[in-house]
Amino acid sequence: MPLTTATKNIMLDAITPDSIKLHSGDPTAAGTANEISGATAACTYAAAASGERDLSATLEIDVPLGATVSHYTVWQGETLRAYHQFDSNPETYANAGKAKVTSAKISLPDV
Repeated sequence: MPLTTATKNIMLDAITPDSIKLHSGDPTAAGTANEISGATAACTYAAAASGERDLSATLEIDVPLGATVSHYTVWQGETLRAYHQFDSNPETYANAGKAKVTSAKISLPDV
């Protein structure tokens, strides 16, 4: 039985993600595989709406020279809360730079 949108919103608002880490490949269910060293930033999420939560503002995350960014993980302290592949193609940084993360949605899909 699917959850109502209101219930999903309550459940999503019960977590408080505080950082995002970038990865060069699938981070796996542990969230630690393919982590890009130093590519982490503090974040805040807006309140849940329509069964989803998303960043409250765009993040700029430092990316080292030669790194390829394809995935991200969302953390609350030391606890992994979500992981996903970016919707865009992987991006390789020929020079050190900043990745602009405009969206990192968390949702509760119907099963």
